[in-house]
Amino acid sequence: MEELKGILSKKYTRDISSLRLHIEMACENAQEAAQSSSVPETNGNSSSELGPFHRLNLQYPGLKKIHQDPDIYAIENFLTDDECDRTIAKSTPHLKPCLVKNERNGKVEQDPVRTSTNSNLPQREVPTIMQKMTDMACCNANQLEILQVLNYKKGQQFIPHTDGFSGKFNACGFEQSSRLATIFCYLNDVVHGGSTYFPELDLDIQPRKGTAVIHFPADLNWREDERTLHQGKPAIDDKWLLTTWVWKTERSDEMYAESKLPSLSSDMI
Repeated sequence: MEELKGILSKKYTRDISSLRLHIEMACENAQEAAQSSSVPETNGNSSSELGPFHRLNLQYPGLKKIHQDPDIYAIENFLTDDECDRTIAKSTPHLKPCLVKNERNGKVEQDPVRTSTNSNLPQREVPTIMQKMTDMACCNANQLEILQVLNYKKGQQFIPHTDGFSGKFNACGFEQSSRLATIFCYLNDVVHGGSTYFPELDLDIQPRKGTAVIHFPADLNWREDERTLHQGKPAIDDKWLLTTWVWKTERSDEMYAESKLPSLSSDMI
């Protein structure tokens, strides 16, 4: 019997060692899963296929999660009434149709999916708003895309779209990078029409003056989260928005430098 044990031990030593290794790995994975289930709430997506996501300042005053997995946040009164009114007044004389490059002919044309008008807003003219955004979004100013003020008149809309990209991308002054977070702030109350709708989540957000909404179009591993598909429903009442996006890297293309943006007014907000 002892001789048989010795023979079997020699013959199956490698298999037994391999089996022990797999058992140990399985136990470690189970332990990690149990630990992750008890981790305090974060703004990362809990999907097994996506994440982690960009970190927000979860202690920012008024920050509330309005949807989980994918995580969407809102902050009421993120902007004051005065900041909203002055941002609209500053931008109104400079509104132009939203433009996009036609990839087929290379021409810059009116955007067929977003029929609103917009104006670029230099960061230097809104230092208080910039401080709020960078504090809340845990980023620096160079990670933010050029600020845009958008105005939707009756019937204007933004058809369903995502804000993210799969893989590294060159756009909007960023090179080999990706959008990690979308920030948009409603600049006026909208009673009829113009809501922001996430069809995959059946989440409908009616614009309220000063409220900011934040969601995550892609994770830190350059993977787009298609569940954040959203649209600006056709406006009935006038609708005003201030929007920007947090990128993984800093803006580097000099063509999109803040210093090249024309001033809108002398009013510093």
